[in-house]
Amino acid sequence: MIPLPEPVAPAMTLADALLSRRSHYTYRPLSLTDLSALLRFAVGVQRRSGPHVLGTNPNAGGLPTIAVHVVREATVFEYLREPHALSPLGPGDLDGVFAQGEFGRRADTVVVLSGRMGPGLAKYGSRHYRTAHVDAGVAVQNLYLVATALGLHGCAVAGFSDDAVKTLVGGGEQDVPLVLFVVGRGVPRPGTGT
Repeated sequence: MIPLPEPVAPAMTLADALLSRRSHYTYRPLSLTDLSALLRFAVGVQRRSGPHVLGTNPNAGGLPTIAVHVVREATVFEYLREPHALSPLGPGDLDGVFAQGEFGRRADTVVVLSGRMGPGLAKYGSRHYRTAHVDAGVAVQNLYLVATALGLHGCAVAGFSDDAVKTLVGGGEQDVPLVLFVVGRGVPRPGTGT
């Protein structure tokens, strides 16, 4: 397990992040400190309520319905909200994952959100298929806003091979890949320095 550094909260206001948020397609390497802040504030622990660990991204019924994986430096990690760490799972080859292969070539870091259908199906039945997508949508918006506030470039990607993503993250039979979020440090625009 790799403990993540203590995250530093972004200084940008929510209003500024909402108005500045964009999808970006060029990325520089992301520091472990940046990754720590991104994960902690976008999909980390907010509080506990009885047996439930509630995240900054709400999940249906407080259940662990979304799995978060990170592909970085050719390795796949599972993000553990508690204790805010990365658990290495194995090699992380992005070849054949994206429908648009340039994302795999440009990506420094990819956050993979998968729906864990088991807990939600047990409680909500087949309707949970919808709630998993809502949960992932909330998480993606958090990723965008936190990335923006940290000065990172990010882009949500829905064009990918489900089978390749499941193989990449070691997903089980009831796991459904929902969205990938490619992220890295911003690339300065020529002549602007930003």
